[in-house]
Amino acid sequence: MSFFDTHCHLNLEPLEDRIEQIIKETLDKQVFCNCVGVNLDSSLKAIKIAKNYPSNVICSVGIHPEYVDEISLIDKMEELIIKNGSVIKAIGECGLDYHSNKVDKQKQKKLFIMQIELAVKHRLPLVIHCRDAYQDLYDVLKNYHSKLTNILIHCFDTTFDWVNKFNEFNCYYAIGGKITYTDYIAKALFYMPLDKIVCETDAPFLSPAPNRKEVNVPNNVIIVVNKINEILNKNITEQIYKNSIKLFNIK
Repeated sequence: MSFFDTHCHLNLEPLEDRIEQIIKETLDKQVFCNCVGVNLDSSLKAIKIAKNYPSNVICSVGIHPEYVDEISLIDKMEELIIKNGSVIKAIGECGLDYHSNKVDKQKQKKLFIMQIELAVKHRLPLVIHCRDAYQDLYDVLKNYHSKLTNILIHCFDTTFDWVNKFNEFNCYYAIGGKITYTDYIAKALFYMPLDKIVCETDAPFLSPAPNRKEVNVPNNVIIVVNKINEILNKNITEQIYKNSIKLFNIK
């Protein structure tokens, strides 16, 4: 493989409906995929997809803060991890999302910490979703980063000053389609260690330019990688792939 989409949702519509075609396209372009769960149901689907397409798909299982009411299912999530360790390579996506004023921040933090503890217990990387909650994320990670195997901030979407803070925790940064049309992420890129940069699509969401009106697909990770090379004025395609392999501890 030459490219690695570290975060996509092959388990969600409309990608789920044409999974065979999408997998063929990723193999043609040598794209490896991490299929990410956002709740129990989508995590089950992610496991199934990873087992059906082991040549270039792994999966992550977790409960997104949007599904905080599934906090009671955390034991079932651990059962999945124990039974499917061959394909589950990370916990997540999980984290904090304060975009809505109606969120229960304390309940989100509780769910997030429960999943951090699963990642610590099972020695798995943590895939973090963060939206409008970077200070609280930083405060939580201060207490756990030394216990975690690897930490990935998915869909990095803030400024360089936060990069400086999260560098304290040796975080990986997943750069997605926004890099193709957002200046502040491009500037933040220069503060990230080269061995901590990985790429993603978040497909079917967040398509890069010039495909912003289309459904996103894993192969668009190539556009993201090329944009990073352009911004940095150097070719780090191979470095990005190696970073991804190391992040998920793929042999």
